Amino acid sequence: MRTNIDLAEELIAEAGKFAHGRTKKAIVEEALRSFIQTKSKEARLRSYGERLRELESRTASLSLRESPAGLLRADRDRR
Repeated sequence: MRTNIDLAEELIAEAGKFAHGRTKKAIVEEALRSFIQTKSKEARLRSYGERLRELESRTASLSLRESPAGLLRADRDRR
């Protein structure tokens, strides 16, 4: 997709020091991939925390051989 955007040259120059690519397009694409990866990880961690809290509240009155966190970890590792 073609898009015209006005980028701050100092930001592109700074990002270029760390980026694998050398063109502005490659730098922007790498930044977008990194952003997506970071946000996906945050969403997975948030989802894990929510499921853990729900499981702990549902199993609070039970006597379990394994902790709810251990059960969730085992379930996650099976996927």
